[in-house]
Parts: sequence; structure tokens; C-alpha cells
Amino acid sequence: VDAISIVMLLLTTLLVPIIISSTSRTENRTHNFYALILMMEMALIGVFMASEMILFYIFWEAALIPVFFITAIWGGENKKKITVKFLIYTLLGSFAMLIAILYLYTLTPLPHSFSFESFSQLNLPYAIQVPIFLAFFLAFAIKIPLFPFHSWQAETYNVSPVQGTMLMAGIMLKMGLYGIVRFLLVLTPDVVAGGSLVFLPLILIGVIYGAVIAIRQPNLKKLIAFASLSHVGIIALGLLSTNEHGIVGGIFQMFSHGVNIVGFLLCYYMIVKRTETDKISDLGGIASVAPRFTVVFLIVLLANIAFPLTNSFVGEFLILMGLFQFNMALGIVAALTVILGAVYMLKMFQKVMYGELTTATANFKDLSNSEMLLFIPIIISIFWSGIAPSFV
Repeated sequence: VDAISIVMLLLTTLLVPIIISSTSRTENRTHNFYALILMMEMALIGVFMASEMILFYIFWEAALIPVFFITAIWGGENKKKITVKFLIYTLLGSFAMLIAILYLYTLTPLPHSFSFESFSQLNLPYAIQVPIFLAFFLAFAIKIPLFPFHSWQAETYNVSPVQGTMLMAGIMLKMGLYGIVRFLLVLTPDVVAGGSLVFLPLILIGVIYGAVIAIRQPNLKKLIAFASLSHVGIIALGLLSTNEHGIVGGIFQMFSHGVNIVGFLLCYYMIVKRTETDKISDLGGIASVAPRFTVVFLIVLLANIAFPLTNSFVGEFLILMGLFQFNMALGIVAALTVILGAVYMLKMFQKVMYGELTTATANFKDLSNSEMLLFIPIIISIFWSGIAPSFV
């Protein structure tokens, strides 16, 4: 395990107990639900600890199976159709990566090896780096997801039970970002450096697109899905900026985004559990009856919009610094997307938490002590990483 792996392992082992603890005991076949979450954790830890390419690939595919069943069994309307689309989409990308891995294996010196070390010493010519980059990037872009490979995301997040969405948004998409750091920057450095001005603007379009769509969302969960699409696009920009600040900021933001999005989904879960609706227009006035929940939700919201002293501020500041050093125009446009993030988050918070109480929120109960316990590690992580980021 190296420094990059340990950050991802910290994230996984911090979030999975919170995700499990948030599960309602009244769920149908709860023991199967827990088993699948733990299988998912095993596969994710395998991805972040593998030191051989074929082992990485096996765990990469294994992580897909539990989340497929979680969504297909406990999901909402049209769950089977949407989960099959999600499965086919991600398998296609993974298949391209497998072909690239097997080809690289044949290039390693005899006796051939799948180890990261032997792959990283290949010094591939540019003509070979291009198809290798495209094969790996396709798999990672679908998993993250990056524009225009994102069409599975909003539907799958929306139909999946909240715990499944937490696993996908909080940890699973980090597999793709981890892959960029671990493989693309090492195996195809010339393509990353030479092609940055081609694919970085495309990713930036996705960041703006996600933020604009989030502003117009009438449902909380879909707003979270498009907000996540926008946030992970910023992380990918940092990692592919070929700049030390951008890469360090991207890795830091991978950790921060995981914590923040799970905190956001937990707040969403508390609202839906109490009101049985996630329509923003049906909500309002919660702040007047639930002060504890209001404070917790506000902290999570400020972390998601990269407010100073929260974890995202550190990551986004470093990413933007890296982008400015790489290309001033890209840096300016990326910085403007932070404002869009504040628009959809604060607009949503105002409508959900303030104004008059509605029929759905009239009997809204404040957080119990056990529910507060779920948020404590998230809040500690938000401020600890924001005030003393050198730990991460």
C-alpha cells in the first residue's frame, strides 16, 4: 500500500460503516443487503490494494456485481431496465481496458508479468500510448462518469436505494479517478501532456453541464446526481492538468468528495424518511422545527460548495491553482463553475429549509442521538481536512 492507496482505503473504511449504520432495519431481506455492501467493500479495497494489473481488473469487475444486485433488488421504478443499461455500459468500458492490459502484458520483458512495476517501466512510444490511453480512459470515464459518458448516472443514482447511491457516488466512482492517477499518468504521460487541451475542455463542458442541470432539478436526488457529475469533473481536470498542484489537489478532493457526497445523501435520506417525498417544491420550513438537522445540513452544504475551512476548499483551491498554471483560460472557466455550485446548493437549501411549513414537513422530527452519531465522523472529517489538510 502506498500513499495514494492509503487515502482511498481511509475513505472506504470510513464510509462503509456509516452506510451500513444508516440502513433501516425494516428493509426487506436486510441480511442480504448487508452482505452485498460488505462484498462491495471487499472489492473496493481490492482495487485500491492490488499491485498487479490482472488482479486490479478482477476486483474492478467484482465491485460492479454487489451494486448491480443492490439496485436491481431494492431499487425503485424501472430498476431492472436501468440496472441492465448500467451493467452493459460499464462492462463495455472495462472490456476495452482488459484488451489494453493483455496487450501491455505481451510487451513486458520475459518472463512476462502483470505487476504495476513491470508495466510502469515499459517506456511506450507515442503511437502505442494513444490507443492504450483511449482504452483505459474509456473505462475510467464511464465509471467516474465524465461527459459525454454520463448518461447512465442520473437514472441509476435515482433508482438505487440511498445506500447503493452512497456506495456509487462516495467510493465506486473514485475507482476511475484512482485509475487516472495510477495508470494514465504513468503509462501514457506523453498523450496526457500533449492531448490535455483536447480532452480538458470536454471535461470542463461536463462540469458546466452538470451544474446548469442541477440548478433546474425539481428532485433532491437528481440534483445530488448532477452536482456529483460536476464535482468529479473538477477532480478529473486537476488530475489530468499535468501539474503537481492539480494532481495533489485532485487526490485530496477524491477523499473530500467521498465524505461530502455521503453526508449530502445522508441528509437527503433523513428528509425522505420523514416526509416521504424528495420534490423540492413539496418541502419547506424544516429549519423552524429541526435546529439540529439544519446545522448539520448547512455544514455538509458548505463543504459541498468549497467554503473556506472545509475540506473541499483545500482540494478545489489546489486544483484551480494547477489549472491556472497549466492554462489561464481553463482556470478562469473552471473557477466560475464554483459560483454555479453555490447557486444550486443555496437555492435548494433556501427552498427546503426555510419558508412556510408544508403538509409534508409539518411533523418533521429533529435528528435523534443515534442519527447524530452518523454525522459526527463526517463533520469531524470536513473540518479536520479543511483546517489541517497536511494529515491527508
